[in-house]
Amino acid sequence: MMLRQYKKLFLALIVLFSVFVLASCSQKQSKSQRATQTEAQKVETIDGEWELVDTVDALSDSIGAYPLNAINFARLLDSVKDFKMDLKIENNTATIKYDYNIDNFSKAFYKFSQSAKGKTEEEFKKALYDSHEEFAGDFKKYKVSMNKDTGVFSYEATGSIDQDAKTMTFEEGISVTNSFFFPLSENNLSPNTYHYELKDDMLYITIEGKSKRDNLPVHYELHFKRKGSTTQKDPVPIEGKWQAIDFRPTLERSLAYKDFDYDDSAFKHLYPEAWKDLKPTLNITGTSVEFDYTVSLADGFGMFYDYLKQKDASKVTETKDQYIKNQFTKLSVTLQDVATDLPNTTYEFDRDNFKIHSVLKNGKLDSADQTIVFPEAINIVQLATMSIGPVAKETTYKYSIDGDILTLTIEQRDGQNNLNTIMSAKFKKVSNTTSN
Repeated sequence: MMLRQYKKLFLALIVLFSVFVLASCSQKQSKSQRATQTEAQKVETIDGEWELVDTVDALSDSIGAYPLNAINFARLLDSVKDFKMDLKIENNTATIKYDYNIDNFSKAFYKFSQSAKGKTEEEFKKALYDSHEEFAGDFKKYKVSMNKDTGVFSYEATGSIDQDAKTMTFEEGISVTNSFFFPLSENNLSPNTYHYELKDDMLYITIEGKSKRDNLPVHYELHFKRKGSTTQKDPVPIEGKWQAIDFRPTLERSLAYKDFDYDDSAFKHLYPEAWKDLKPTLNITGTSVEFDYTVSLADGFGMFYDYLKQKDASKVTETKDQYIKNQFTKLSVTLQDVATDLPNTTYEFDRDNFKIHSVLKNGKLDSADQTIVFPEAINIVQLATMSIGPVAKETTYKYSIDGDILTLTIEQRDGQNNLNTIMSAKFKKVSNTTSN
């Protein structure tokens, strides 16, 4: 299956970032101060109406945390790609609203749900309507309903805002239908407090911690754009060095598109957490492109050690330091063993600090088609791959530039399963010249 990655490599990996210029004229200085004040006022207020963007990232955060097979994750994510959510903020009150027809979700869920056995697709859909109606009745503080005539699930949640702490508290959490939840507790309708950040007229709402179910790291993120705002900027030149920003969603999506054994779904929590500050770069010179990164393995291996010890301490015979050292050695050997299959990728191993520096070379930029073609798929030590195909296969990415932000996107078709998949990564221009 196209969604599956190399099992051998996976098994080996287991035993694994103002200066103000003073005007000479006092009149210009006054104008500059007024402009700065106006901009500050614009940036500082969160009041107004907002719409959810980066929807697929938000929803994949939620379902990617479950031990779903890759094919089923892809089915569900593809079915909700058109989901829309609105947010209104006024008088320290946040109101989240959406109306969503669940029929596409029902069709996707029918293909693998245990409760679909013995039912026709229409019977399953009606049962799903019933379960959503029942779920809507569980809310005591929100306005939630299921229209079984139209298939539309309606949701209105109200939360309180603490602007000093920059938090929003929703007494019954935040959820999308009865399948996508953004809580930390086992009770999906329990009170949850979310942190928010306002930046460049975008509102970021996040919650992270440890899940109560299995004590694994959980991170949910909702991005809202102010309605009516114009954020499109003139693109900067593409040549130079671009550094990834918020690479975590890319890691999460990549791992969710992989098949893991049930217990090893912990990888989908642990590595995005361990590598949350990872900042790969795109180095572009003329039409030549390189993907460059340095990753530390110590945190990831250490987290997996703690996870194994939590599951069954009697089976963990090594110290954490020994485990990290041994796993790094095994990973190094594995990557060296497959080097002949990846002639465009180089690895440098820092065995004292458990770091690997890798460069994917010979990428080709086509500015007319706005594509970058790499002879091998973008990946991080071949565990997280920005493709549903083999690492060793030539892979084409589309790019777009908004101001100094480059977005790299890959949309792929799994014809065998009649599915579309999508992954993306954002990079910020940091230099007009490339560097190692």
